[in-house]
Amino acid sequence: MATVVSEQLKRNSILFWYGLINIFFFVFCFGISLFDKTEVLGKNAWYNPMKYYLSIGIFIWSMGWYLYFLNNIVQRKILTWCLLITSFIQTSIALLQSIRGLPSFYTNNTPFNNLVFNFQLTNYVVFFVLMLVITYLFYFQKKNSKSQHFTWGIRLGMIVFLTGLLIGFYMLINFINASDNSYDIALKEIVFNKKKQGNFIIPFFLGIHGLQIIPLLSFYFFQNKKQVVNFTLLYFIMMIVLLFMAFINLSIF
Repeated sequence: MATVVSEQLKRNSILFWYGLINIFFFVFCFGISLFDKTEVLGKNAWYNPMKYYLSIGIFIWSMGWYLYFLNNIVQRKILTWCLLITSFIQTSIALLQSIRGLPSFYTNNTPFNNLVFNFQLTNYVVFFVLMLVITYLFYFQKKNSKSQHFTWGIRLGMIVFLTGLLIGFYMLINFINASDNSYDIALKEIVFNKKKQGNFIIPFFLGIHGLQIIPLLSFYFFQNKKQVVNFTLLYFIMMIVLLFMAFINLSIF
């Protein structure tokens, strides 16, 4: 563990400390949830920022590790700060809305809530474009300082991650189309409802965490590019099947 930490500090100290800050806030929100029983849509209000801080913390540490392999130092610095700023906006708004007793950034039934919603949506699009740029750089960088199968693990992991972001964007678009008066109903139907559509959270979760799962397996278990590609294909098919099940309201749970 000490070796991993020291290596992370060496590769990208900014994202290491920022990731640690996110984990601290995850623990902080968890502690508050033990005493504050305020609920939003049937769940503890602090569950959402907890989820964001943990997920973003893991994501930031992962990107701190991966960006080290980009040869252009200037690009690494710019991308580091862009990732920090966009992810900070995501977690901050999730925390703000939970403090206000609202479901993350999805509420748009008042002028202020609509402003927050649109600001977060814009940030989401910027974040997606940013990850698209990073993916492009990894695919077209001519010289790589890592093994071929790990290189492809990162590349394919990013493709799966981008797919997960698109699933998240689909959910956001549905929230936008929901009228102010039907917001709570729309949220439950689009994400959690058992009547009209299934659970989109599962394929979304698989997508965004493919960024860690695929490269890790590529580094520790796979021996060549073919194994990485075959595993990613199976992983992607599973994600798409679960997405299709969500659309037609089939559930394995």
